[in-house]
Amino acid sequence: MTDASLQRIEAALEKLAAAQSELYERLARLEGSEPARAVPARSLRERVIAFLDRFRAGEALGELSLGAWIAVCKDSQLRGALRTVQMREGSHARVLGERIKELGGAPRYEVPEATYNQVMAGSASLEISDADKVRVFVERNPDPTAALAPIHALADQLDDDRETQSLLRAIAQDELATLELFYAASQRMNRGS
Repeated sequence: MTDASLQRIEAALEKLAAAQSELYERLARLEGSEPARAVPARSLRERVIAFLDRFRAGEALGELSLGAWIAVCKDSQLRGALRTVQMREGSHARVLGERIKELGGAPRYEVPEATYNQVMAGSASLEISDADKVRVFVERNPDPTAALAPIHALADQLDDDRETQSLLRAIAQDELATLELFYAASQRMNRGS
């Protein structure tokens, strides 16, 4: 693996992390702004749809990038796990898209092309080892509570929309399983077994 290849993957992941951080900040502002004043239902619905749409796009990219990684993955144990994660990411993207439509929205958000290209190139790279790809993922997501906080924060606001609330909480459980899978893979691969 070359330093340039690792830098490309890290740059792509930094952009994804920046987009995720932007969502976290927006959510924090929404939660912290004028708590005594009731938020109009339409405004909350629009925010929910926007969150679901960005989340959907990220999950769809996850499904595609995992497919690219699976195609070049040399570690059979990891490859089997990646297939399960890929299936979950795809199902999340589809169910989020369906829920957006049920809420009166339309899936519109697209991951920026540069981010898409970088993520796909890094995932499909033969120059970056499976262990390094796992390591980079774990370094970008060291704390599962923080990684899942935006999902839980929005779900906690949706007492009047139990379906979306339940959907987000179920997806968060899947995402936790994915994070745990990557943490375990990182430990195994760093031990060299």
